[in-house]
Amino acid sequence: MEIKLLALDLDGTVLRTDNTLAPEVKDSIKQAIDGGIEVAVASGRPFSSMPKDVLAIDGISWVVASNGAAIYKNGVRAHSDTLSEADVLRVLDLTKEHDLIWEAFLEGETCTDKRYYDDPTKYGCSEAYVGYVRGSRGCCADMRGYIRRNRKNLDSIEFVSTDKALRESLWGMLERELPNVYITSSSKNFVELMNGTATKANALKRLCGLLDINIKNTAAAGNADNDADMLALAGLGAAVSNATPACLRAADKIIPSNDEGGVRELIKFLL
Repeated sequence: MEIKLLALDLDGTVLRTDNTLAPEVKDSIKQAIDGGIEVAVASGRPFSSMPKDVLAIDGISWVVASNGAAIYKNGVRAHSDTLSEADVLRVLDLTKEHDLIWEAFLEGETCTDKRYYDDPTKYGCSEAYVGYVRGSRGCCADMRGYIRRNRKNLDSIEFVSTDKALRESLWGMLERELPNVYITSSSKNFVELMNGTATKANALKRLCGLLDINIKNTAAAGNADNDADMLALAGLGAAVSNATPACLRAADKIIPSNDEGGVRELIKFLL
């Protein structure tokens, strides 16, 4: 199968655990582009927090952001799939009894609870990502109020909790009550909510339409639950060896972990 489009997740896939891009992985992405493969970023991150060293790679034009809620071409927003106002208000109502740490993605920017901004590690953030959190987010002491004020224009919202039982309970309840909302997770302590059509798989379909590429001629790589649908849809779905169970089940191919240059090995295989 000839691969014409490669969609790459970032955190836990392209980037190492310390939130850096390995030089050899960067070189392999350049080789893929030089070999005629369109390489697109497909991340849960909002556009404003995409790593500059990834976006600076010559030939990367397309970026899927916020788990598919937005698509950018050369830094310009080309597609939006925001949450409905009614669903945002319903989420706030259904969770009002819980003091959650909320984040909101608005037009490519992120705002987070001041408690999380001040001490990310308290809520499960690794030390390697503390700088990223503080460098990529604004903060607000009243996130529920922020979400309510911006309810008509949100790419996505998410809450952070180290309480697994609470996360699972709220996830199940929200899934039952909000049939038009897509719920997923890109990291262990996160529960992320988007419009039901704002998925990485749907974003990959849109890219194929825009680039006139058959879905069979695509490959995708990821590591988390929010990548699983994209891997299942792609002509070749590759999961890093340390991916979540759902991501591993969706994959056609298992590649080495993000700290072992898995994306580099995938690109070698494709070329």
